[in-house]
Amino acid sequence: MNKIIYSIFLIASTIIGLGIFILPYALSKSGIYFWIWFLIVPILMFLVHLSYSEIIFQVEEKHNLPGLAEKILGKNYKNIVWIIDFIGNLLVFISYYLALSNFTKILIPIDNDLFIKIFYALLVILIIFFSTNPFAKVEFLLGLLMVLIFLFLGFYFLPKIEFSNFKIEFLNPWLSYGILVFAFTGYSSLQMVYDLIGKNKNKMLIINLISIFLISLLYLIFTASIYGVFGKNVSPTILENLKNIDNKIIPISVAILAILNIFTTFIALAFYLKRGLQFDYKIKHIYSWLIVSFFVLILTFLNLADIAKLVSLIGSIFLGFNLFILLLCYFRLKEYQYFKIPKFLIIILMIILILGIGVGIISEYMGG
Repeated sequence: MNKIIYSIFLIASTIIGLGIFILPYALSKSGIYFWIWFLIVPILMFLVHLSYSEIIFQVEEKHNLPGLAEKILGKNYKNIVWIIDFIGNLLVFISYYLALSNFTKILIPIDNDLFIKIFYALLVILIIFFSTNPFAKVEFLLGLLMVLIFLFLGFYFLPKIEFSNFKIEFLNPWLSYGILVFAFTGYSSLQMVYDLIGKNKNKMLIINLISIFLISLLYLIFTASIYGVFGKNVSPTILENLKNIDNKIIPISVAILAILNIFTTFIALAFYLKRGLQFDYKIKHIYSWLIVSFFVLILTFLNLADIAKLVSLIGSIFLGFNLFILLLCYFRLKEYQYFKIPKFLIIILMIILILGIGVGIISEYMGG
């Protein structure tokens, strides 16, 4: 039982991060479409988790996504998956820079975004020079604290809700899709769950079902509470709203936890990219470190400000592509020994992901 509870919180702590801050803003810009996608995306993620669990149970060896695509789909998939995965992670880094800069300003009165971003970049570059991630053991604890702080915020603002803020509005139909995909993605944690429970079908099913349900419930309470209080005045990361409340301990506590959570996730992703260069392309440690470090540093000079649009772009296009590849890997398995999902359902989910990628590309091209 302890392993099941730990696994549930492990998945939750991996999933919950920057995305949750943007959910109330996504609701304000999407209207009723937010709730439609809020019903669809958790189901999509649950089925992706079962699909990936089937793959993990059968393949057994640990793989990055490009290596997994090569093993199941063929060598031709490896490079394109690696390139898109790499670009997607770089865009995630940009969103982290924006968030880290905004949260840091709550704690320290610095108005120079570039200085803040370079500071975090140099820390990341220094840390990923080592062969192992020194923060790996504290990520779960930080994730658990994030769960608790968002539960607290949700219930803190719940009694203050003004129901007049909730109106039936048909606004942007796709913005919330990408943001919700970003906010619910955390399938990488399933490999760690597998290491804990082994090849146990029933436990994996229960763990995924409960974790996705609890995360959905937390997101629902948090989003409804924050939007119910601030309505159309909600800021992209709720920071401006929290700064103006009477209890000044709350924004400071949220800022500290957010910085720690986002920064450690930043480091974990940088290690992921470095390992990919080392293991997938046999590049020596020092050169892998230099390549990743170059991009980590150069991204600090990009001047992007719309974090909600950026996160939606990452979710719909790049994470959508990764999820599509995982489902395609599941679809191409010769047999289903543990989790048999009807193929027509997998096809429907893949079509949704393709549409999301297409709309995301068109919206970016047209500036929408």
